[in-house]
Formats: sequence, C-alpha cells, structure tokens
Amino acid sequence: MALGEVHDNAEHHLARAALVSSTTAIAFEQIRADQQPALDAFAALPSETRSTADLTRLLDWDKTAWSKTSNYTPLFDSAVASKLPILAADPPRDLIRATAKTGPSAIPPEERTRLGLDTPLSDAQNAASLAEIEGSHCGVIPKSAHPNMAFAQRYRDAHMADTLIKAAATNGSAILIAGNGHVRADRGVPWYLRQRAPEKKLISVLFVEVEDGKTDPADYVQRDETGRAIADYLVFTPRASRDKDPCEDMRAKSKKN
Repeated sequence: MALGEVHDNAEHHLARAALVSSTTAIAFEQIRADQQPALDAFAALPSETRSTADLTRLLDWDKTAWSKTSNYTPLFDSAVASKLPILAADPPRDLIRATAKTGPSAIPPEERTRLGLDTPLSDAQNAASLAEIEGSHCGVIPKSAHPNMAFAQRYRDAHMADTLIKAAATNGSAILIAGNGHVRADRGVPWYLRQRAPEKKLISVLFVEVEDGKTDPADYVQRDETGRAIADYLVFTPRASRDKDPCEDMRAKSKKN
C-alpha cells in the first residue's frame, strides 16, 4: 500500500499512523538510502527499549528539512511501537542532486534498465510531469531545468518501487509513506512497480485537502489520459492552516538570486 500526503498537513500523518500497524514493514520517502547506517544502528538496539527519540536522534532528524515541514512523530511512534522494519525509500542525496542537474546520464545504463527508467512515459505523462515540476517550484525554475528535474522525480519513484519490491521479498509486504505525487498510479511508484513486478498489487491512497465550495467527491478525482483514476482511494481531510502562500519564500529567494 502506498499512502500519500500533503507534506505539511499534520492530519495526514495522524490518519496514516493508525494504518501503520497493519503491515509488516514501512518505507519512508523522508528517509534516504544514505541514512541506512542510522536505521541499522536503530534496529540493533534492544526492541523492548528503543524509542522514537532513538530513531530521530540517529537520523539527525532535527537537522532535516522534513522536521521543519510537519510533525512526523505519530508515524514514527506507530512504526516503533509495532516493532516494524523501517526502510529508507528515497535514493541517496548525492544521486538525487546529480540526476536533477544532469538527468539520465547520472545513473549507470544498467541501473536505469533495472529500475525501469528506460521505459519512456507517454507524451501526455511527460507533459504532466513537467507541469508538476513547474507548479511545485512556483514557476521560478527555468524551463530548461525542468526535464532533468522531472527525471530526478522519475528516479525517486523508481527507487521507491525498488524498495517495495525488496521489502516484499524480505518481509512479505510494506507500506510506503510518500507525497501524493509519488503514489499516483499513472506515473508514480505504482507505475514502476507494474513495469517490473506486474503480479504485485499496490493500493494507492491519496490524502486530499477539501476546498471551499467543492462538496462532490467526484470533483476531486484526478484521471490519466485514458480516463482512469490515478488512485484507488481518496481520503478527505481539512486543509492545513497556513499563514502564507508557500510560494512566497521561493519567489523571494529567486529574486535575490
């Protein structure tokens, strides 16, 4: 199962924490593969006494951008209390940066093939991916940078799918905790899982913030180019309270540069 989120919505983290104990392992977008030594050190602690405080200390969580985004403690608490294997789903930071800068050439050809990155997206999928990059960066990133950044997104999705495949082989199943953009079935993690392991079933759940005046659930259903819904389920929550437009800081920083 892939459980999405709007990153700064604490309601999404609370709601998903209740689902965590129903699986055999949990993989986090918010933990990178280069942080695996911290997870290994955590797993080596006595299971009876290890705590969320141990996990966040070993991960240097307070120094991560995620710790400033929202409160992931409920999810960590649930995973720790259930004694679940905690998996790093995101690629190493240096490879994310390299793919965002140089695109496919940052990944060895054999690794691109293994991950399913050689299978191209359709024109519609690619156009939607580029539009998502522009929107998520508030229109301040030069268009020339969009293709490589979109490939970095693809690489992250493929890497997360790889983590789930390995988790299924080792633990039988896993839940992925990631942003809504990663769990969408039309071009996110489920898409890569279908390329490599079509016999595996991955249920995709988007956590959606309700909008004023938009009361028909059908109006929130996003569809791909064929008309198929991009998720198996939607979970509706209130919108997070935000003091200002998240794009304000990004636009201000862009003007300074």
